[in-house]
Amino acid sequence: MKKQREEYDWLNDPFDEKKAAEELEQAQMSGCSRLGVVLAVLAVALLLALVGVVACGAFSLGGSLGA
Repeated sequence: MKKQREEYDWLNDPFDEKKAAEELEQAQMSGCSRLGVVLAVLAVALLLALVGVVACGAFSLGGSLGA
């Protein structure tokens, strides 16, 4: 049995420093993007909670005024 010779992948060069630097920069940017998404979700949740509290207060006031 002949042992197959491994071919070097020139398109996906593991020793390409430029490509490694670009991938690291993209990974760091995606971390910032995740933080932005988390903050946006928290802001929307806070806004919904505030609207819910105001709506409950308005319904309770409206019910007692009509009686």
